[in-house]
This record gives sequence, structure tokens and C-alpha cells, in this order.
Amino acid sequence: MDGVPRLPDGEPAPASGELPDDALARLGDGPFGIYLHVPFCAVRCGYCDFNTYTLTELGPGASTADFAGTALAELDLARRVLGDAAPVVDTVFVGGGTPTLLPAPDLVRLLDGVRDRFGLASDAEVSTEANPDSVTPRASRCWPRAASRG
Repeated sequence: MDGVPRLPDGEPAPASGELPDDALARLGDGPFGIYLHVPFCAVRCGYCDFNTYTLTELGPGASTADFAGTALAELDLARRVLGDAAPVVDTVFVGGGTPTLLPAPDLVRLLDGVRDRFGLASDAEVSTEANPDSVTPRASRCWPRAASRG
């Protein structure tokens, strides 16, 4: 390598944020899953390579209180970019970080946001990463009900 940055193979994403035509042409050819990344952690684990922030590292405008609204805006953008060809979601995985640091109603809002924008297959797999110390009995009761709504 000569030290000159190179683009990866394939058609680059247009500056408008739209997907390349070849990516849109394959939409719906296979299962369609959504990954929701929640970057918050109580502590930073030495083994973790994911984009995460402890609650004390966050700057202005980045908080667990604002996260669900911001993530829903990203889902709006994804829906616009994918258009009417967007298939129903087969899999939702909420990872991070520690998604269970968000209030349980916010996690439910995120799942409802996926359902409202894309639809959720009746047999969809919905899962979240969790740490035992951030899961409450109330939260563990509301998540299954949210996943089975439809």
C-alpha cells in the first residue's frame, strides 16, 4: 500500500444519503433485520470494541433521555431511503452498549417505531443485550408484551 486512502469495492453511497441503486435492487431478496445500537454503558469493558460511552463521557445533547427520539428520527430516515420497497422486519436486535440502561418504555418506543415504519413479521425474532444489574422486574414484564403486539 502506498499510504493513499482507497474506497472499498462497490458503488459508493451518494452524498444525498440515499443507497446505491444496486443495493436497493436487492432489497427484499432475503430476510430484513434492523439493528438498533444503544451506545450507553455503566462502565467501559476492556474487551469491548463497540462504539460505547459511559454516562459520564457524554457531552451536551447526548443523553439517555434524548436517545429514543434521536433513534426514531434515524428510523424515519431509513424508511425514507428504503421507500415503499422496504420489506417487513423479520429480526430486531437491540445491542450496544447496554440497551437496558434506557428506561423500559424507551425500548418499547423503539420497537414500536420499527413496527410503525416497516411492519414486524408475526414470527419476528426480537432480542436485546442486557446486563443483569440493569434489568428490573417491571422492564422484563413489558418487553414481551411489546414484541407480541401487532
